[in-house]
Amino acid sequence: MSKAFTKRLPQKSGGFSWGRLALGDTGIVSYRLFRRDHRGALHWHILDFKGDESRYEMAQRLKAAKRRLRDRVDEIDLAAMGVAA
Repeated sequence: MSKAFTKRLPQKSGGFSWGRLALGDTGIVSYRLFRRDHRGALHWHILDFKGDESRYEMAQRLKAAKRRLRDRVDEIDLAAMGVAA
């Protein structure tokens, strides 16, 4: 089994974190992306991949999802500071 399909728990670091979970014998792996805003509220995004997807395609989708999550949380933080995004 490829490392991209093994379980990984989110790390307790500041800012961005992610976890990976294989969904039983379905051949589907779920990536969960997490980021906290200035208040400490958790924001998340989940992506599911089938086992036949290439690692390149997975990486591209994860990279785009990470950017969307970052932008969403940054907009919340900027709005709280009163700065127009």
